[in-house]
Amino acid sequence: MLRSAAIRDLPELLRLEELCFQEGRFRRGHLRWILRNPSAAAFVADTGHGLSGAIMLLFESRVCRIISVAVVPAARRQGLATNLMREAERVGLARGCAVLRLEVSTANLAAIELYRTLGYKSDGVLPRYYSWGEDAYAMSKAIAPSVLPPNREEPISIS
Repeated sequence: MLRSAAIRDLPELLRLEELCFQEGRFRRGHLRWILRNPSAAAFVADTGHGLSGAIMLLFESRVCRIISVAVVPAARRQGLATNLMREAERVGLARGCAVLRLEVSTANLAAIELYRTLGYKSDGVLPRYYSWGEDAYAMSKAIAPSVLPPNREEPISIS
């Protein structure tokens, strides 16, 4: 079951960080900031026996930044990450976002394939993006048509 994350989920979110990431884990203070920030959102997959996944979002004007996607190893390749990404899209649209953006390690082939399958395009490589020196791809997906001024029709002259 997907639901909004709350402060009470902080210990489980820290556990997810430990299980899912070798480098660059979010610390307690950063997770607390995300959970309390009105410009951020977090959603978790709750099995009733603990969290099996989470997604964290940051809203920047009309952009929804996906800042973390985590799925415990035992729950991978079962559609959970896809469901979390679809939730990000749904929430982004509801918040008036036109684009979803994310960064992913160039070495994370499974995640790159997932994002491409979901319609994300690469916007280029970010050399040494991560603090440990690894490169990342910047990726994005349009989720709403851009706002364009309405077309003006020329008046029709009748002669």
